[in-house]
Amino acid sequence: MSKIIALRPSRDTLNPVLLIHASHRVDCILLCLRSLERFTNLARFKAIYVVADGVGEDYAAILYRFMHTRDNVEVVHCSPRGTLPRAGDILGAILTNHIDDVVISLEEDVFVTPLWLEQLLEGYRLHRASADIPLVSALSPVSPAGRFALNRHLKGAHPAERSMFEGSAVEENWVYHRWMWEKVVNENFVENWINTGPAPYFYPSFASMDCAVYDRRLIEAMLPLPADKAQDGPGADWVNVTSLLMARKWKNAVVSRSIAHHYSFSICEEYLRSQVPLDMVWQYLQELWRVEQLKSRTVMSGRLRSVVAAVGAGR
Repeated sequence: MSKIIALRPSRDTLNPVLLIHASHRVDCILLCLRSLERFTNLARFKAIYVVADGVGEDYAAILYRFMHTRDNVEVVHCSPRGTLPRAGDILGAILTNHIDDVVISLEEDVFVTPLWLEQLLEGYRLHRASADIPLVSALSPVSPAGRFALNRHLKGAHPAERSMFEGSAVEENWVYHRWMWEKVVNENFVENWINTGPAPYFYPSFASMDCAVYDRRLIEAMLPLPADKAQDGPGADWVNVTSLLMARKWKNAVVSRSIAHHYSFSICEEYLRSQVPLDMVWQYLQELWRVEQLKSRTVMSGRLRSVVAAVGAGR
């Protein structure tokens, strides 16, 4: 006798809160939001907060459109621009209100890619019981944690170009910015990296907050956020969170298959824009979208053929 089994949602389904810090890079936020819309089921998020840090009218119009196409988005405006004091107040209030939730932070100049969220949350599930790993990050090639994860691959795949990826800190290394982005948009760097079968996780002792997931463990350690720049405190930016990790001997788990591209650090931004402008990055993201759509159609076609074959066999 057949048995009817009721299908229930997994008890481990995560509905995180997405926290986007928006400031002044208008073209970046356009790509950030478009990549989110294309590669993410935004209904998956319990809430989406955009902290609009002293944005201009054109920027505000973009955020207004994003907010009014979904019912789980809230844009919170604050000024004057600068992480402290006002944006820090807002960030602190949001984190306090969602201390029992899973939170994902995303910067305005970060562009997500297919399956980024699924891979990131899988990494969070694996590490959420770890006492010394309160932070899980997507892999951003243009970031200190990203270069840490990619280090062995870079040395093996590009031995003749070591001068391009070694040297000064990533946040001030304009050579690395340009070299890495040219590899990404012109030479299929990410797919080549994934095809090498990298370790699923890398564990630097420094933070990457460009695209990262965390919960009460890190939130309690960060709060309260400092009220001004002269006041010591762990803060919410990657430098201060890195200090927190090092002080407590914590690690950051970087997920090798969750890719979220950070465009640039401020020191290198002007130069990078002249060498790898954002329209090149947009073309790259468009190609990712085209490939993803093609994969989806292929899967659907295969399922349809299977259904037709099964019906035919039943006859």
